[in-house]
Amino acid sequence: MDSAYRDMADLHAMKIGFLWKSRSTAVDQPNHLPASLAQLEQRIHRHLDGLLLQPELAWDICKKSLELAQPEETFTAALLAFTCGNTEKTAQAVKAGFVNANTFKALVSALEWLPESSGLKWIQPGLSSHDLDYNLLAISVCRLLAHDPGEPLTQLIKRSAEQQQHFLFIQCLRLAGELKRMDLKADCHKAATADNTDVRFWGIWSSVLLGERDHALALEPYTLHINPWQQKAIQLAFRVIADNTADTWINHLLHHSDPLQQRCGVKAIAANGRPQRIPDLITAMKKDTLARVAGEAFNLLTGIDIEQQQLTRPIPVRKWKLDNLDDSELDIELEDSKLPWPDADKITTRWQQHSADVESGQRYFMGKGFKASTMTGHLNNIIASGYQRQRHAAALELALLEPTHPLHNTRAPSQDTQ
Repeated sequence: MDSAYRDMADLHAMKIGFLWKSRSTAVDQPNHLPASLAQLEQRIHRHLDGLLLQPELAWDICKKSLELAQPEETFTAALLAFTCGNTEKTAQAVKAGFVNANTFKALVSALEWLPESSGLKWIQPGLSSHDLDYNLLAISVCRLLAHDPGEPLTQLIKRSAEQQQHFLFIQCLRLAGELKRMDLKADCHKAATADNTDVRFWGIWSSVLLGERDHALALEPYTLHINPWQQKAIQLAFRVIADNTADTWINHLLHHSDPLQQRCGVKAIAANGRPQRIPDLITAMKKDTLARVAGEAFNLLTGIDIEQQQLTRPIPVRKWKLDNLDDSELDIELEDSKLPWPDADKITTRWQQHSADVESGQRYFMGKGFKASTMTGHLNNIIASGYQRQRHAAALELALLEPTHPLHNTRAPSQDTQ
């Protein structure tokens, strides 16, 4: 019986790791809705229930897998340990989570997957700990749960700044901005001029979320040059900068010699949300390297579903194989693989019919102008039931539109499935 169940427990553990990894990818794919994510979450919890039938045997299996120092195994072991509530097991799982950056992300994710009250119980001591690693763990979980830790955040943001603990400081800055902690605006403002480029970026990011929109101009180098924060800088900056500045930056990106920068220009048009730049999107649709991302940008701006309205063209015949692509080409293919191929001529005709209904001089998101009295409800509806990339964008729009509204975590597992 033990042998038979060991095989079954091995399968449950393997499935949890596999499904968690699949969901981690799915949250940023354009073809997933909250309902499809919930199905993956339910499958994970069913396999977790299977492990809990014989928790000691299950832990023996998970504990051995921690030696691999891989995120999937770390997530599974941590989720089991925290669910069982055993202090010794959780200590082992936490230790394994600190091995590298990927296992740390898995550890934080496992705590996020618990019912919120349970997750907060486990990280509460970390907020007051003198151990910086446990501080980082606690603040990282607070970010994912959108939980305001109160005074401990104030203390940690000052302590991490003084001790030059950049990663902890960055997580504290992000949490301050995303939760709209106005009392920490001065700390974010100061960080926005830091020498460290990563700290400076997140200082600017949080300052803008806290209402300091002029700070977005400082995002220019992050927006116009390849760097780790370029995509996030584009998503934020083009939603708040003046139209003439937006046009200058967009033109710089669209006319860049690097196709990757041209893609950034297309994404900038979507974030900026002004219909007068749609002709640029239609032009981009005629290039295979830009077509699909331009179609997605058109959808984000107009709300027109090009696949549903049959505004697509056949998939072009391409001679290359995935194995022959370099890293950047592979990243593009993976990002676009679930997107339809837009037909530029059909979309030109459709836009000519639709353009008379839009008002010049205002921003649009998914077909609705920001001057509409129902814009807040529109954004909330998309966050609740839209496709993932639409939800990410809607959450940022809402956080910028409503001064006290925190930034919703659109990648979080549903509490209903826990």
